[in-house]
Amino acid sequence: MINTAQALYQFWSSFGLPAYTVGTVPDEAQVPYITYSLVETEPLEPRSCYGQVWYRSTSNAALLSKVDEIKAVVGAGCSISCDGGYVVLRGLTVDLMTDMNPENRYAYINLQINCFHN
Repeated sequence: MINTAQALYQFWSSFGLPAYTVGTVPDEAQVPYITYSLVETEPLEPRSCYGQVWYRSTSNAALLSKVDEIKAVVGAGCSISCDGGYVVLRGLTVDLMTDMNPENRYAYINLQINCFHN
């Protein structure tokens, strides 16, 4: 069985883009990619985490398409098996942002994470 960190990695990397925990993006990484916060929770204790979907584009189309794909999977909630139970992800908010360079666009996705252990 996998731990929570591995379960979150598998979730975020399942969208066809490289996925990295915040602060671990290699210097040579090229967009598009996903970054996400790594959260370990205690049984039945909800936590918030986030993911960021990064694209370099002058258009929001590809970025919003990927965000919609993630939202469709999470829906009202999705569960991922892990050590002794499962992790439940629920969507909270999505914010579209750009940095100072208008070609660097990213979507900030907030999720609530609950771990349920047997």
